[in-house]
Amino acid sequence: MMLPVYVINLDRSRERLQHASQQLHSIGVNFTRIAAIDGRQLSDAEIDRVYDSERNRQRFYASLTRGEIACYMSHRKAWQQLLDSPAQAAVILEDDIMVSPAFAELGAAVATLSDDWHLLKLAQPFKPKQHYKLADVGAFTLVDYRTDKPPMGACGYILSRSGAAKLLARKRFFRPVDVDFQWQWETGCYVQGLLPYCVDNTHQHGSDILDVEDRHLKDKSAWRRFLEQWRFYWQNRRFCRTRD
Repeated sequence: MMLPVYVINLDRSRERLQHASQQLHSIGVNFTRIAAIDGRQLSDAEIDRVYDSERNRQRFYASLTRGEIACYMSHRKAWQQLLDSPAQAAVILEDDIMVSPAFAELGAAVATLSDDWHLLKLAQPFKPKQHYKLADVGAFTLVDYRTDKPPMGACGYILSRSGAAKLLARKRFFRPVDVDFQWQWETGCYVQGLLPYCVDNTHQHGSDILDVEDRHLKDKSAWRRFLEQWRFYWQNRRFCRTRD
């Protein structure tokens, strides 16, 4: 199965694009560049069209920065690119990534899957999450996260057409994109993973998100964070029982 590869990259981040290009071309993988949305250039009207600030105040512990909003918009742009193409699925990467040689085997693995999958995580750049083995697929093991929650980060994943349609059905967002991936029952986009993970964050390039606006300077609500963590825990448990 031929999987198009999309790399999300800001016009001003040429060094990051060069790095991603070297990583992918070294294992014989071509890609399409998705011009990322630049948070520095977003108008208030553009933000209001896609970002629900009122729901953010109700359901997330901190308002999103312009960088986080632009990041989400950039991923949405990649999802729409998939739907506008004839492809059945696509690999979506951010530009600060490292890939292993196994990355080139993804197409063969995905070709063995049934048609009812939505999103496959290829990376776990931050805190490790427990996983549950579902099947062996080519050089990989298909897992889900029914005993925990999907890993944070959105630096590498495979998205199906049905997964893209489900994610784009949410017209206005109020959390960061990788956090929305974890609330699977809200989006309807079921998150699984392919292990061993073949993508990682470089952990070397500076954050384009923080470069726009430092999220650490935003006011945060510890109480709202506690409430949402509690809500997530119980709703996640209920959701995971449906996967057993």
